[in-house]
Amino acid sequence: MVGVRRKLISQYGLALVFVGLALVLSHFLWPFTDRATATLFLAAIMLSAFFGGLGPGLIATAISAFLIDYYFVPPFFRFELSSSTFLRAGMFTLLSVLVSWLNGSRRRLMLNLRERDQERERLLEQINLFNVHLKQEVDQKTQDLNAAACELLSAQQHLAQAEKMELVGQLAASLAHEIGTPLNAISGHLQLLSRNHPGHIDTQRRVRIINKQLDFIVSIVKSLLERSHKRQAVIKPLDLSRVLKEMFVLVSPMLEQRSVNFELAIPWELPLVAADQDKLQQVFLNLINNSLDAMPSGGQLSISTSYLPNDESVSITFSDSGQGIDPELFDKIFEPMWTDKSAGNGFGLAIVRDIVREHGGEIEPVLVNGPGACFRFTLPVFSQMPATIENEVFVGAD
Repeated sequence: MVGVRRKLISQYGLALVFVGLALVLSHFLWPFTDRATATLFLAAIMLSAFFGGLGPGLIATAISAFLIDYYFVPPFFRFELSSSTFLRAGMFTLLSVLVSWLNGSRRRLMLNLRERDQERERLLEQINLFNVHLKQEVDQKTQDLNAAACELLSAQQHLAQAEKMELVGQLAASLAHEIGTPLNAISGHLQLLSRNHPGHIDTQRRVRIINKQLDFIVSIVKSLLERSHKRQAVIKPLDLSRVLKEMFVLVSPMLEQRSVNFELAIPWELPLVAADQDKLQQVFLNLINNSLDAMPSGGQLSISTSYLPNDESVSITFSDSGQGIDPELFDKIFEPMWTDKSAGNGFGLAIVRDIVREHGGEIEPVLVNGPGACFRFTLPVFSQMPATIENEVFVGAD
């Protein structure tokens, strides 16, 4: 209420100021021209109506008509009630009222346009805010939908792999019956060979190696049989360097036969890992066999390990100089029953990934520059106490 009153006072006060200025200017200009009188007062009326509206314009009209008749129309400084006076004052007043109305209407129109512009700006701001919120919601829903699609795809892949591994279990059950008799025969002949050559050290060593591999074959078949029952790995503290050295001795004859140079790099103070030794040996043999298949004319096979203290895990890297893997196939090579080998069965890398994941690790192919393939996987550390070994690098074969 106080603001409205102040606004009215300023509008009407401004009309008085305009009329006063017109009176002063007309007084000084009167000796030079008598036409400036009505013009200046008409200008004062127009300004009063423009800035104040119709009310201040009418007030300015009434005061201007009085001042013009009193100061600038003979007889000066008094009012004469005559028809000419009323006609002149009426014409001036009518013209001034028309001008005041036009200026007041123009002012109201401008105010309305200004208010509409402000309203339009507010609406545009609200629309922009709505668009921003809508975009955020759409982005969030899109992310949720993509995440759900990824989860669904992952679930479908795991289901397909589970179905394939179930088929593997059924095949393994049939295979166990088929190879049981030949394995028993081989074991019997090995025992006979060991008894017939008790003093031959090299023969006894190789018989032990063959017996160990027979036990390993049996354990693989059992593992395939148990896979359908989801037998958990027997996790124990394991000296990874010792297992890799034993693997080095085991595969040396095969590497010599294939003309493959072998390098095993083990850092000192490598922590013990939490793993099942038999299953870990199966992982190593599968990766080595893949490398040998990729190097029919010989080449280089390297195994290296490193400790990752931030992840509390040990990284194992297998790399070769063979034919390599097309990066576009990285997503397929771990699928059961998928292979690009003419004589492959497609289960090797699938079993490797299952075993590594069962140990709480992850395996992935590594993109290399040049020929060859590289796989890296991790195993969790069993304890913070390092195994008592030295930093060693094995090159060549036994």
